Amino acid sequence: MVRKKRAGRGLRALNRKLARDIRQSGMQFIALLFLCTLATWVFGGLDTNWRVMNESFETYFAQHNLSDLWVKGSAFSHRDITQVEQLAGVEEVVPKAVYEADCPGLGDGVSVSVNAFDGAMTLNTPFIREGSALGEGDRRGLLVEEQFAAAQGIALGDELKLEINGREQVFTVKGIALSPEFVVTSKDVSPDPEHYGFVLMNWGAVSDLPQNELLVRLEEGADASAVQEQIEQMLVGSAVISQKTHGAVSSARSFVVLFHSLSFVFPLLSYSVAAMIVVSTLRRMIEKERLQIGTLKSLGYTDRQIRRHYLSYALIPSAIGSVAGLFLGVAIIPGMLWDIVCTNIRVPGKIYPPISPLSWAATLLTIGLSLYICMHSYNQAAKECTAELLRPRPPKSGSRILLERFPRIWNRLGFNAKMVVRNLMRNKSRTFMAMAGMLCCNMLIICSFGLQESIPSFIEDYYLGVLDYDVRTDLDRMQAGTLDGYRARLSAERVDGVMERSVSLRSQSAIRAAQLTVLTEDQQSIQLGEGHTVLELPRSGVLLSTKLADLMNVAEGEEIEMMLTGDDEVMRLKVERIVEINIGQSLYMSKEAWEDCRKGDFAVSALLIKGPDARCSHLLSEMDEVADLKYPVQQNAQTNRFMDSTKAIFTLLTAVALGLAFVICYNMGLMNFTERVRDYATLKVLGYHQKEIKALMMRENDITAIIAVLLGIWPGILLVDIILGMVQHDSMIFVSDITAPSILGACAITFVFSRFIEWLLTRKVPSIDMVEALKSVE
Repeated sequence: MVRKKRAGRGLRALNRKLARDIRQSGMQFIALLFLCTLATWVFGGLDTNWRVMNESFETYFAQHNLSDLWVKGSAFSHRDITQVEQLAGVEEVVPKAVYEADCPGLGDGVSVSVNAFDGAMTLNTPFIREGSALGEGDRRGLLVEEQFAAAQGIALGDELKLEINGREQVFTVKGIALSPEFVVTSKDVSPDPEHYGFVLMNWGAVSDLPQNELLVRLEEGADASAVQEQIEQMLVGSAVISQKTHGAVSSARSFVVLFHSLSFVFPLLSYSVAAMIVVSTLRRMIEKERLQIGTLKSLGYTDRQIRRHYLSYALIPSAIGSVAGLFLGVAIIPGMLWDIVCTNIRVPGKIYPPISPLSWAATLLTIGLSLYICMHSYNQAAKECTAELLRPRPPKSGSRILLERFPRIWNRLGFNAKMVVRNLMRNKSRTFMAMAGMLCCNMLIICSFGLQESIPSFIEDYYLGVLDYDVRTDLDRMQAGTLDGYRARLSAERVDGVMERSVSLRSQSAIRAAQLTVLTEDQQSIQLGEGHTVLELPRSGVLLSTKLADLMNVAEGEEIEMMLTGDDEVMRLKVERIVEINIGQSLYMSKEAWEDCRKGDFAVSALLIKGPDARCSHLLSEMDEVADLKYPVQQNAQTNRFMDSTKAIFTLLTAVALGLAFVICYNMGLMNFTERVRDYATLKVLGYHQKEIKALMMRENDITAIIAVLLGIWPGILLVDIILGMVQHDSMIFVSDITAPSILGACAITFVFSRFIEWLLTRKVPSIDMVEALKSVE
């Protein structure tokens, strides 16, 4: 009974000591807690973010029966549909008519994609946000896309006028809806709901339109590639698109891949840096308690009790910080990024999956690593006998540092400079940890700045570099005139014309739908050469963009098969050159090469106009054959808005890097100051003024910071290339473009952080008690 009471009193005494140590070393415990919180916050939050996106998208696709294949052609007969239905592996086929219609009552340049289903909408089933689904016999109603309806002020019960096949028809809005195949609704690269959307209706309302698209659902376990090949052989001239190559679906999934990639590289690096500093801090905290360990042993405390006491130094901040960081990250980061992502990608709502085992593993690893290092440090100290522990650890024996072996340099240094250099070289572990922390922080800041700068740069490079025109005029193919006629009518600096056709490409390893752009020999509006120069087009063969060549796995000089939509003849063309284009991967051909294919005359489908005057702009707005006007400056801004979600996460990573830099610099500086209190007290005794001691501290910090900052530049640039290489997808190639101001700015931020924190620590110099610092147990 007496032993239990003594044990209880001993435990209470250790608990009081723990509380006192936390108060006295509060900043170090707070730094530990914050580092653990930050590490799991960014790791768990970004890991959960991509999982939320993936779960939300895939659940939406599954619940609303996203089709596995889209078969596009000019017109499909009942016999064609029956043949596809009878193929092995095909479960269901839903035909529909797809047509782009103007909206006369909503202003100029406003159009919608009309999707008229023949029968029930059992595939790509719409999600009804407001109103009700259409009945199969309803020929007067339609469903309108949610974003388009909001942008145009369309409500339930309103009438919507559409110009379909040359005549105007009025429909009643029965519902506001989303569609899984229009998860990203864009006419070009980025959504523009003020000018473009989609409507869903029954084919009976527009039965004069040909059914030019088939939605195909495959049986579970069916080989999609085999079925796709059979359909293309059966319906010669049709283009078959899978979920992997469907523009909207693949774009949504590429965002998941992008965020998934970002959830590894940057967070893992941040986590590693934080863990490294946590380990260093704990080791030094335990080493500082060496005298206390000896005292506790002399008072009769068992090794088990003392070990448990010091494990609390690691357990309390790491457990609280890691778990809190995980839950805060899961709750905050997906919420921060979801609204930005959903401005471009439309799904009914977000679905939170359970916290992943990977996030839990990172949290437990943080706690376990902290406990292991703490226990290891304690065991190292506990090996010594009690008498040795009660004596201060003798200083390391002096030795000549490397610089002293060069007397011509060493002798030129003053006393203060020699003292600073000796301290840096003799405390290699502390110097290395401080430099490693600042190096990694500078690397992370350079990386985040570089990522934020690279995205707008490559978008601008395409729209304002590769495209050298002011306005693009899309023409109605049935009413379009000749290029010479337009050049005579339109007063502008330059008028070029292109012909665009949808094609199906096939190589030995891939099948893809793509867009063919036929250019005239004298065109200067699309600059495909290096440094945005006009490239002389070959008289035969095609030019492929870099990404498309990678996807098709073809190189220069190899042949590729091309088939026009609606045509049954396969053309084998040589890849004459691969050109660098970042956006809108496609293939190009000269007018002469097109005419050699004998697939019809060159027919202008779009005009590329440079420097139009007021008369030209007015004439374009009055021409009946003009279907749409596009401005590269506006497209550049729209695409940048489309990429806002990626820029938002880069901004978040910048904030993480800055927070990490602050904590690391402060924590390492505080440990350095604590370890050198005796040295500073000695300098005071020798007559150094406080300003001189502060100057010495600043000089030592500056040397460490400058070396670390310089060493962090190249890894930061390399990290940008690695991340951008991981997140690129089929329609975009992210190119690194870090400017000198960004690098200098990141370096300046890291250095200023280091200086500011060291300035905070120099304010502790006046509080040094010389008697307390210099007294010895001996």
